[in-house]
Amino acid sequence: MATRITEEETNQVLRTVEMFEAITGSQPDDSQSLEILKEAYNKLGRQTDSLRISRKLAGAYVHLGQLSKAILEYEGILQEYPDDVNARAALTELESKASRLTAPQPSGTTTSAEHSKHRATPAAPTGPSPVLKHPAAVDADVALAEILVAEKVATLETIQSLLQRLPIKRTAALQQGQTLTLVQLMVDDKVAKLDDILVAIVNRIGLPYLPLSVYDVDRDVACLLPRDICFQHCIVPFDLISRSVLIATANPFDTAVREQMRSMVDYNPIWYVSSPGDITQALRRAHGLEIRVKEKH
Repeated sequence: MATRITEEETNQVLRTVEMFEAITGSQPDDSQSLEILKEAYNKLGRQTDSLRISRKLAGAYVHLGQLSKAILEYEGILQEYPDDVNARAALTELESKASRLTAPQPSGTTTSAEHSKHRATPAAPTGPSPVLKHPAAVDADVALAEILVAEKVATLETIQSLLQRLPIKRTAALQQGQTLTLVQLMVDDKVAKLDDILVAIVNRIGLPYLPLSVYDVDRDVACLLPRDICFQHCIVPFDLISRSVLIATANPFDTAVREQMRSMVDYNPIWYVSSPGDITQALRRAHGLEIRVKEKH
């Protein structure tokens, strides 16, 4: 049974539905967004749409190789709709496949999944990364820099130069109520196009991209986290869905702040990649900085 919500909450959830239908339409295996979309439909009491998304979510888990999650999703469907023939057939097939995968292997043999894993895992580096020559760069910037060099978005020499300049320029930006990230500095210096950088980040991290500029960011949600942390790390919480808070970040490799968020909010953080410009604009609007600028003029 759907929880009774206010008209304002209903409108916000409808906007969330519109956004995440678009996202999952272009990224059908984005299980994170599908989970949010299913929860939104449940909140609206639209069980037919919730079932439709549950099917897509189960299929996405299968494509991602997450059989246990797919099985749980189909089991959930059958709890609500025990006569669903398609869900039961899919569940039976998955349980059979899972049992084969977990069966003991003959001595000296490996599964095809293990072979695939060994092929896909790169060898560990034998020495320190050359990007780490500049101790002034924070770990999150270094992690992102290494990815962009590996993805051939920028050269090592260029990245090292940017890492040297970034701390000072970031401090100056923060004093003016702005954010500055390695991504934005690369775009400003015409080192690489924003789209190319974002594609490289999304492909490597596996998180979905969200065009925050067209999302109706909830001001109260955007102010859930301390302003200085949001500007320093270029992150912004932009919506609440049930017990989850959706957070946009310009650097998903900032593992320290992602771990910190778990202890700072009473919600489950769900992360999305967005452009630093969109995040900055959302933060400035939420904290009233745009209004103040207009008043000065």
